[in-house]
Amino acid sequence: MDWRNLQKARMALFAELISRVPQASMGRTMLMKLCYFLQEVRGVPLGYRFTIYSYGPFDSEVLSDLNTAVGLDGVKSTVVYNSAGYGYRLEPGPMSAAIRDDGEWFLRQHQDSIDWAVEEFGDKAASEMELESTMVFVDREAAGRGEILSLDLLTDRARNLKPHFQREHIAARAKDLYSRRLLKSVKREAALSA
Repeated sequence: MDWRNLQKARMALFAELISRVPQASMGRTMLMKLCYFLQEVRGVPLGYRFTIYSYGPFDSEVLSDLNTAVGLDGVKSTVVYNSAGYGYRLEPGPMSAAIRDDGEWFLRQHQDSIDWAVEEFGDKAASEMELESTMVFVDREAAGRGEILSLDLLTDRARNLKPHFQREHIAARAKDLYSRRLLKSVKREAALSA
C-alpha cells in the first residue's frame, strides 16, 4: 500500500475506533494498544514498528498519526486530570465521518478484525491494556525466536518488564490470553503443565 493510502487507512481506523470505544476508556494508551493488537494479532497492515516501552508496545508514529488526525478535525483530544496525574480523552471530531468515508475501503476490508478488537478490548482499563499487550509482545518475541514458553515463564518475563503488577495477576492474565488463543509461543502441553 502506498504512503497516501496508508495514511488514509490509519486516519479512518483511528476515527472508527474512537467512535466505537466508550469515551471514558479511549485515550492514547487504548489507541496505541488497539493498533498493536490489530497489527500483531490480526495482521491488519498498519505498517507500525512496535517496540517495548514503559507502558507496553509503542511506536511514536502512532502518536504522530494521532496528531495528524487531530489536525484534520477527525479526532478531538482533551487533557483530563485525575488522581494519578493526567491523560488524554479521545473523541470523534467534526470531520470524523468524512475521514472514515475516505478510508471506507480499508475499514470494510478489515471490519471483522476491528469488531474483534472493540469486543475484546474496548471496555478494558489502560493498565490492563498495558499488561496484556506487553504479554503478547513477550509472546511474539519468543515465537519469533522459535521458543516454546510455559505460562509460568511468560508470566515471569512479563513481570520483569512490569514489576508493578502482582505476579498472581499476571499469571491470571496469561491464562486468560491463552484461553482466548492470543498466544503463539505457549503450546497446549506447556500451558497444561503450568
